[in-house]
Amino acid sequence: MAGFEVDTKLFRELGELLVGRDSTALVELVKNSYDADATKVEIYGVGLADEGGEIVVSDDGTGMNDAEFSKGFLTIAGRSKTDGERRSPWFERRYTGEKGVGRLAAHKLARMLEVASRRWGGTPRDPLSGFAAIGGVDAIIDWDAVEAHPTLASVDGTGAVVVESVGNAVGTAGTSLRLHNLRRRWTPRDLARFHGEVATLTPPDLLVEALPPTVVRKPVLFGSPFVRDARKPGAFQVVLGGELARPDDLLPTLAESAMFVVEIDCNPDEDRLEIVVTPTRKCMTEYANAEGFRVCRKFPKDKPRVGFQARILQRMSESWPAAYRGVRVYHEGFRVLPYGEPQDDWLELDKDYKARGHTPLARLRNYSDWNLPEGDTKESLVIQGNEMLLGGVFLTRERSPGMEMLVNREGFLPGPEVDFIAEVVRLAIDIQTRVRYAATSEAKSARHRTQERQTAAAGRAGAGSPPTAFLMSSLQGDALTSLREARGALAQGRNADVAASLARVEQQIGAAAELSDEAASEATTYRLLASMGLEHAAFVHEVHSLALTAQTILVTLERLAKTAPADVAQRLQVLIGEARDMRERLRRNSVYLADMTGVEGRRRRTRHAIRERFDVVSRFFERAAATRKVTVENDIPERLLSPPMFPAETAAVLSNLLSNAIKFAGEGGRIRATGALEDQHVVVRIENTGAEVDLATSERWFAPFRSTTEDVDDRLGQGMGLGLTITRSLLDEYGGEIAFVPPAAGFATALQFKVPAR
Repeated sequence: MAGFEVDTKLFRELGELLVGRDSTALVELVKNSYDADATKVEIYGVGLADEGGEIVVSDDGTGMNDAEFSKGFLTIAGRSKTDGERRSPWFERRYTGEKGVGRLAAHKLARMLEVASRRWGGTPRDPLSGFAAIGGVDAIIDWDAVEAHPTLASVDGTGAVVVESVGNAVGTAGTSLRLHNLRRRWTPRDLARFHGEVATLTPPDLLVEALPPTVVRKPVLFGSPFVRDARKPGAFQVVLGGELARPDDLLPTLAESAMFVVEIDCNPDEDRLEIVVTPTRKCMTEYANAEGFRVCRKFPKDKPRVGFQARILQRMSESWPAAYRGVRVYHEGFRVLPYGEPQDDWLELDKDYKARGHTPLARLRNYSDWNLPEGDTKESLVIQGNEMLLGGVFLTRERSPGMEMLVNREGFLPGPEVDFIAEVVRLAIDIQTRVRYAATSEAKSARHRTQERQTAAAGRAGAGSPPTAFLMSSLQGDALTSLREARGALAQGRNADVAASLARVEQQIGAAAELSDEAASEATTYRLLASMGLEHAAFVHEVHSLALTAQTILVTLERLAKTAPADVAQRLQVLIGEARDMRERLRRNSVYLADMTGVEGRRRRTRHAIRERFDVVSRFFERAAATRKVTVENDIPERLLSPPMFPAETAAVLSNLLSNAIKFAGEGGRIRATGALEDQHVVVRIENTGAEVDLATSERWFAPFRSTTEDVDDRLGQGMGLGLTITRSLLDEYGGEIAFVPPAAGFATALQFKVPAR
């Protein structure tokens, strides 16, 4: 009668096929402990440089008895993890193993395996001592003796495999695997590689635990990502000891060195894909204008239904430790090689880093309808490689059912699921690159503006020549002088002086180029405002005409009221009040707008009383303040005069500041304007109650199109984000400056500007 026979070489053949490397073998053994509800696994190595060395893997899990050992360990391709609901008995963890790879891992590492396992008795787990044991099994497998026989059937009874039941065992449950007579010597290089591979066998704490307040002020997208599918909470720790112990781990203290945190929540069950990028406390210290970004979209219908979460930490000036750098993938909390290894560039970050160009981040073009931050042609210059990122992508079996591991346990089978994960993670990193570029470039621009204002204050031009033009002219003259000096030195053969002169020319031209770039940027803004301003100026005549019409209507109504019956006259008085109010408002607006846009407002620079100009502006916003029950106090000294300025410029500065203050003072709020002469500077401060501005990030509101409000007010209008930009630009021209400052007691926000008195 014919039948099947299995050659003992099966272990060797399958072991080489299903377990790629030593670290992979140990991962499979650790997974077995996890599936057995262990909370701690210890891996101890001794004598690794010799073939007689050994590795011991021990855990505090539920253990095995002789029947379970025979069914689960000695049965080829056993079904112990494929029957039923596929969850562990106590923590109800989703099983991570299923193909009987554990025994093959033991075969790959050593020639001898000794097993000592004590079985859980079924009583509740004690939080301190663990599972109580009743019974167990001791076993020895001599793999060389097994392979000395032609078939597995012929091994029985030879002593190559010895299994003894320990029915009366008591104490703590758990399993210990002693692998000795290692198949090869471990060199220092092997150990270093092993440490690099198992350092992130399970994700580092800073990727899976809530980020401390020293890193971010509040949780980004989630406190802790969903790493493992377990219905009961339970810790899981892997400890390396002996010759396998790693050097002291400095990673926890490095969390505060991150500059940005990226988190992703891809949840097809809730039809949601959300990405959040946020600057850390360290980033905000160095780049006060740094901003975060959040996007939440419906799960793409044309993508595979795979769910995952991810957290990535970014550094700017120094790479992460070699064992942790890169973005790794974890499945049920265990690392999946080779994603994130130095030679693996699954997100193509190193590739793009080496080929940085002058075009925007190409991948973001595919998401033009996502309202992503505006890009810049130079942003791709700051693309970083894997060494500046430390991250983890967390998958579970239930949320990613279409993903299957390769036979050697290293990576997933290629397919749309893997491509989708890579696409989303790279998208999030590219958004972080764009946000980071905006923060750093804006900081550089802010430093340049500060230097320019200081230079302007030190050497202001005449009333007809603004400081920017003066600086450009000065730099041009300096460059021409340096070129003449270089020409003279060249004629006399003084090469050193030629080089020095040319170096000055390069520096001067570079400074002029920066001024030119800023002027070009401002010119674009001013062209936009000019196109609006022309219509605005024309509208002044319409407002004046409406004021005259309102006056005519008022006079007519008053005449009718004198001759009309009493009941009609009473109703007419209501209309007369409204018409009178309309006339006064139109008159105030007409005067104000004429002052702002008329020829006189920009014909001649004069010194004028700031208190008086503030009163004019206040009257324009009087109705808006009254509607919100906001009180406006003008405590600016009567004798405080501005430097020679166009009246329209002073009105524009005060209008922008007062309009913002009314918007944010809150219902029944209070606004106070004060002024003083300090160190030959006119200093004016406007404070308001209500909304508070974070001083650490307040510089961002001076950037163009950074509107401080999205609410439309029929009296104040909708913010365009240009008011503070224009105000700063106007003051720059006179060597002045403006900034948010700490408010006085009783107020929430304060804006202060100062300008040279003469």
